[in-house]
Amino acid sequence: MSIKIYKIFEEVEFKVKLLTKYWNNFYTEISEHLPDTYQPEMQELSSKLEEALSKLVDELRNPTLTLATTGTTSSGKSTLVNLLCGAEIVPVAVSEMSAGAVTIEYSKQKSLIIHETPGALWECGEWRGITEEQIYQRLYEAMISYIDNRAKQPNLACPQSTIFYPFRLLKESKLDLPQGTRVRILDLPGLAYVGDEGNANVIKQCREALCIVTYNSAETDSQKVKSLLQEVVQQVKDLGGSPARMLFALNRIDVFRADRNWPETENRFVENAIRSIKNELNEQLKEYTEEIENLQVVKLSTWPALLSLQIQNYDEIYSTEACKKADNNFNGLIEDILEDLPRKTQNWSRHDRNRVAEALWRKSYAEEFQHNLKEHITQHFPQLVIPQIIERFNLTAGNAITEWATQTTKAILNSSQERYEQECQNISQIRLALEHFLRISDTNLKEPFEKLDTKVKQVIAKQSEDDVVKYIRIIISELQNVEPYQDLGEKLYPVYSWESEFQRGINQVLEAVAKSLETGRVELDSPNLKRANLLNVNLLSRNLNRLVNLGYTADVAQKGQLIEAKNEQDKNKLKQLNEELNELSIHLNIVIQDVLKQISTQELNRIYQAVSELFRCHLSYLEKKANNIAPSIAIRFPESQLNQVNNKLTFSFRFRAGFAITKGTWQEAIQVAKEKRTWYTLWLGTKTVYETEYKTRSSDNAKLPSVEDLLTGWIIQAKEEESERVNQIALWLLEQIDCLKKNVDQIQNDIIDRYQERLNKANQEITLDYEKQRHVWQPMKQKAQDLAEEFYQLEKTWKFKT
Repeated sequence: MSIKIYKIFEEVEFKVKLLTKYWNNFYTEISEHLPDTYQPEMQELSSKLEEALSKLVDELRNPTLTLATTGTTSSGKSTLVNLLCGAEIVPVAVSEMSAGAVTIEYSKQKSLIIHETPGALWECGEWRGITEEQIYQRLYEAMISYIDNRAKQPNLACPQSTIFYPFRLLKESKLDLPQGTRVRILDLPGLAYVGDEGNANVIKQCREALCIVTYNSAETDSQKVKSLLQEVVQQVKDLGGSPARMLFALNRIDVFRADRNWPETENRFVENAIRSIKNELNEQLKEYTEEIENLQVVKLSTWPALLSLQIQNYDEIYSTEACKKADNNFNGLIEDILEDLPRKTQNWSRHDRNRVAEALWRKSYAEEFQHNLKEHITQHFPQLVIPQIIERFNLTAGNAITEWATQTTKAILNSSQERYEQECQNISQIRLALEHFLRISDTNLKEPFEKLDTKVKQVIAKQSEDDVVKYIRIIISELQNVEPYQDLGEKLYPVYSWESEFQRGINQVLEAVAKSLETGRVELDSPNLKRANLLNVNLLSRNLNRLVNLGYTADVAQKGQLIEAKNEQDKNKLKQLNEELNELSIHLNIVIQDVLKQISTQELNRIYQAVSELFRCHLSYLEKKANNIAPSIAIRFPESQLNQVNNKLTFSFRFRAGFAITKGTWQEAIQVAKEKRTWYTLWLGTKTVYETEYKTRSSDNAKLPSVEDLLTGWIIQAKEEESERVNQIALWLLEQIDCLKKNVDQIQNDIIDRYQERLNKANQEITLDYEKQRHVWQPMKQKAQDLAEEFYQLEKTWKFKT
């Protein structure tokens, strides 16, 4: 039996309140032995603790659970959203309908807001007391208007909508959340619309969301299945963070029930699909190998599950319509009870309908999905929100209290003149020891990236021919031979894998172009091209069609061709081919830039996450060793304060194409008429005869490149700028490390400065007969250390869980 989520939150609240009680008891006891001059600082600490506790309790009792849905093409994602809501309020269509992000907030009162967006051609506004049908229709009109106009207006912003609705997920799933939990569902846009700025801003919110990724189980075409697997990877990258918080749903699984060998075929598909998804994710997201191995994957058929709910609706017309759809589309799921039912669905009794609904619910695996979703939320929701709540609490008050308690008791025990002088010397030695330790640690972290920077500069200056991307892998391996980075495993994989992802994206685009030219049929539908600006893709498509019409297809595209244009028509055609190939370069440049912009966003986010993992490991090590060097001073290096990766990177690509047209000459045979005397007229008469003469003519000569030559050229051009991109990475990493070092030095100096001030205050204001007062202050020091350990363990426990 799984633990109730609200109890986890209550347990944290109880522990923090207990810590507050410990502080209050410590406050009361230590006040009896301190001069009144200590009271202002102690009262300020208590005030901050009270404020922090109040905020923590509010956050624990009123957390936000965000459930984001995304999925592959035609995977039934919108139907899943409707299933979670228990009503058909989000538009569903055979073609891609999820043009804009839809946020669904739980509310007992139904309303819809279609937000004002730049250039909106649809009605925007707020509608309260609205019906499900009205919500559906208004969203449908907004999305269709956008889809119909985006080709003509590529900068048109996607519609952004918020629905307030009493959705079923919260009402009937028995999630056992804290009573004040705000629950919302984010219906994310389809793959073709993720680049929109508004949608991108919504997707950023998903880093703190639990996610459901739907996969189209009904697809059988091997090429399309391959494309779907690529889409899965793209969706996971867009969502960001660990796949552990993502629940994968193999949707439309009911298709296998039509097979003669069901359930064997279904089980075999599920095994193969899980293996394929894991393999694809592992190949491109090695930093999450462990999480991917434990990926949660469930079977589901959203539409029959939704129909099951609709059939049970007390609205007779609504229920009858759902019965009709079930009979027409999912006859195979209810065939065992159809013989008992009237042929006309409108004649089905309420008992009949309940039987049909129960069969659809059971055979669509809706109950198993609901159970797995509840378990997924129970397992991951507390881990998503509680660590951040605790860290905010400690930053506001916890760290200051533990520092004050441990430093003050230590200072008082060293307040006599003799001990004071000795402790001042200890502080100086601690400063030197910490500076030495931090300098060595900084060098260990920084040195590999300095070597990378040097190597890149050598390559750019043509002093080395080393592969700089491979060199990143080498220096990362060297770094992971140094304490404490041995345990990072593949967490730093994104730091050197980004270039291969760029190449993969470029290759996908170029392969689609090559296939279009070689077959003469233009098809630009790879996952990455779906993410590019539609207008730019359409311009590229028209350019390819013109090349095909000029004969640049089939053998010419595959092998290239030597051309000697002798007449004006051929010369014009050759010139046009050259212009179109140059146009191809321009359009490809634009489209690839667009694609690489999307890939850059994904890969740079992965780099930022990897560097954050590196810095988290580094800070944890520094904190542990610093407290060994300087015990009882309570040195803390808060991650949220220090681990701030910034200064975003940008990459650019440029391509060129076309071919050289050279002037040449050729010998044209010309028949020339001449009058000649003939012998049979005794050389008196003449006869017209024709002789061949050769005249030199000019020609335009060219070698049409093959598609392979063109693509190879573009790939080479992309690699030519590789060193510059690595140089950007190296400089950026060094900047981040320098910034981290500066902030760490500042924090540890401030902590030691405060201890020096507290030692000075104790020396000036407290006259302590050590032998007489030892029995008071030694136990007090121990209580201070116990208090600090309790605060530390609270945060450490949740850090370990995440």
